[in-house]
Amino acid sequence: MRRIVAAAIGTAMLFGAGAAQAGLRAVYIDVREAKQLQIDVHDNGDARIAEVGSEDYGLLIGGEFYIVDIEGKKATVARLKDVATAIDRVLPPIFKGLFDQAAEARPKVALTIEPGEPGSAGGREGRVYHVKGLDSSKPDKPADYLISSDPDLKPVGAALEQFMNAAIVPSAPLIGSMATEMIGETRTIFALGTPIDVDGRFRLNLASKAAFPSAYFRLPAQPQSVDALVLSMKASMEKGE
Repeated sequence: MRRIVAAAIGTAMLFGAGAAQAGLRAVYIDVREAKQLQIDVHDNGDARIAEVGSEDYGLLIGGEFYIVDIEGKKATVARLKDVATAIDRVLPPIFKGLFDQAAEARPKVALTIEPGEPGSAGGREGRVYHVKGLDSSKPDKPADYLISSDPDLKPVGAALEQFMNAAIVPSAPLIGSMATEMIGETRTIFALGTPIDVDGRFRLNLASKAAFPSAYFRLPAQPQSVDALVLSMKASMEKGE
């Protein structure tokens, strides 16, 4: 689990043999970190998201997001919702069933969002939204999000939102209720559409049709139970990890 947080869940995929499945590949560039994030989408809406160059990845299957950690060729799988539940069992509750609630019931956030000019990134059109309130120390400083309503990119946005949540959830023991606030802010922004440029720092580079092997979007192992996750977390805490 620590490797997933540290690496922000990523992988570079080499395709093996198998029946090809049609879909879409989107690649984002993190300008500051000089990294790439790859999101592969099946035509049924399932998605696989990974940082290019790492073995770990995330899977969005039937609306549920799973974290896949590869270590020594062995895959460990955890559903994001179960990780949040396990954290609430080990620590004073933070998420309180957040991932079981309907989207409209999730935390409301105090963001000011102003629509701006049209723009494009990676060959896709969008509109800039000026978002204020993300930085509590500078509440009036806007962050510019170029958001696309392209239906092809909707599952890309869904996978990207859950990927961001997967980085936030494990940090809850350190940041407490701020984790739910960050998830609420993320949800508010992604409700506008799929971000394709964030302040020029994180930008869609390309989005094009692709084909994937038949097993590409399947879980590589049975997801850990909540009880197993709780035991693992308690063991890590006892070791001071």
